[in-house]
Amino acid sequence: MLNRFLKKRLPLVNEFLKTWIRYTSYVQEVIVTLLSILLLGSVLIWKYENVNFGNAIYFTLITGLSVGYGDITPETVIGKIVSVCIGIVGVLFVGLSVAIATRALTETAKRHYELNHKSTEPQSLSTSSQ
Repeated sequence: MLNRFLKKRLPLVNEFLKTWIRYTSYVQEVIVTLLSILLLGSVLIWKYENVNFGNAIYFTLITGLSVGYGDITPETVIGKIVSVCIGIVGVLFVGLSVAIATRALTETAKRHYELNHKSTEPQSLSTSSQ
């Protein structure tokens, strides 16, 4: 049963991942820019908030993903401004990621549907007038 499931689903997962990578490559400059801005935010938090760099990265990821546990909070005005910017850039990054995944999933599902239903569609009857 598991073998049959894997034979049926693994090609779909593989196709989805290939499609996701293709769409990601179309906007790779935007993705790299957003990640660079988040890294810059980590450096600024590290410098101005007096936290170690690991905690600055953690803070950036938690803030950028809009989780915000509250275990690390900015104390300085610059830290607060940077935190807001990290949150905005994080929302853009997550939105872009979701859009790419949605597009890839839609395309994969459409291709899968077309392949499975192409062979089961009834043939149209051709009528000839005599």
